[in-house]
Amino acid sequence: MTAPTPDPAPDALLRPGSPAHRRALVALFGTGMATFALLWSAQPLLVLIGEEFALPATSASLLLSVATAALALAVLPLARLSERWGRARVIAGGLTVAVLAGIALAGAGSWPLVLGLRTLQGAALAAVPAAALAWVAEEVAPAAVTQMGGLYIAGTSLGGMGGRLLAGGAAELWGWRGALLAVACLSAVVAVAALALLPPSRHAGGRRPAPPPSRAAPRRDGEPAATPARADPYRAARVRLYAVGGLGMAMFVGMYNVVVYRTSAEPYQLGVGLGSMFFLTYAAGTLTSAQAGRLTARVGVRVAVLVGLATCAAGVLVTLAAPLWAIWLGLLLLAAGFFVTHATANSTVARIAPRPSAAAGRYTFAYYLGSSVGGVLLGQAWDVGAWGGTALAALAVLAIAALVAAGLPHRPGARAPAPQR
Repeated sequence: MTAPTPDPAPDALLRPGSPAHRRALVALFGTGMATFALLWSAQPLLVLIGEEFALPATSASLLLSVATAALALAVLPLARLSERWGRARVIAGGLTVAVLAGIALAGAGSWPLVLGLRTLQGAALAAVPAAALAWVAEEVAPAAVTQMGGLYIAGTSLGGMGGRLLAGGAAELWGWRGALLAVACLSAVVAVAALALLPPSRHAGGRRPAPPPSRAAPRRDGEPAATPARADPYRAARVRLYAVGGLGMAMFVGMYNVVVYRTSAEPYQLGVGLGSMFFLTYAAGTLTSAQAGRLTARVGVRVAVLVGLATCAAGVLVTLAAPLWAIWLGLLLLAAGFFVTHATANSTVARIAPRPSAAAGRYTFAYYLGSSVGGVLLGQAWDVGAWGGTALAALAVLAIAALVAAGLPHRPGARAPAPQR
């Protein structure tokens, strides 16, 4: 009788093909879906909520602004908390609070209470981006980090699109309260299933399997001592990736905000329902973000980011044409390119950082700061120059992002070692 195959070492990293790796893929995809369905489901409901509380459009838009602002502010503290309490525990806690806030929104009777619950929901949802990619960087073999990070981003794309579409359809039957309740309940089911599949953390707080010990070569006379910059060689690269994420999101959100105004104006005059169908172009981002890992493995981080930005620029140019099919095609290209850039940048940041949770938190902060700024910037461009002005502003933002990305390393290595204290 042959001896049983020994179990893997308890500190082994998850590798492609293993059952735990497959469970992790599904779990990260599901948590991304649930999180962004909850975050963006309010967008198609702004008109209905504004009518109930007698609000102008500017005030009704706070429903989104307070949630994304709270997410940006909460992500860094929650990233630190996840190092102490554990990534999966913080993700589970954040999703629980966010779902409960979504259920409470269905019964909120005043506008201040609605805003307060959305603020709480946004802050709670910050737990997922704060900890998810840090979990990936700590638990997954380096060669598979970008692939799994890309699948997580694909889940966020599908969740954002699905949350909008589900809320819009449910509102036709049950009003905005029933729509938010439906999204919250469905997100709860997805989140519970995903967290049940997520393998337990074994390297929490950045503790990966240690490399074999080696004897450092003695320092020669006159040779400078090691510096913090040497201990963390990818600090500058991470800053560039933060900037690329923020600039890309500024362009992306701004374009999708303004396209509703374009399609509702002459000569199209589409209703809100038909206009919201342009969010279906997010599906292109779902596909490309899931493939970003393969592209990065083939051409490197710098080229993958630049390819994504160039695809975005091509999409912006296509939208300058008048036919609706051209606008649709342009947005498809825009979403496809943006999510390649975002998935590559987001997963690389965590992979090359001494403290993945802190790096992921800083990336998310920059990302949602870009969202806030881009919505205002491209909205002003629309007021001044209609769609031509909007496209010009978007191309300018993309050009700045490309200049920043040109300085990225081609193939940064594994996570930088923790600086000596």
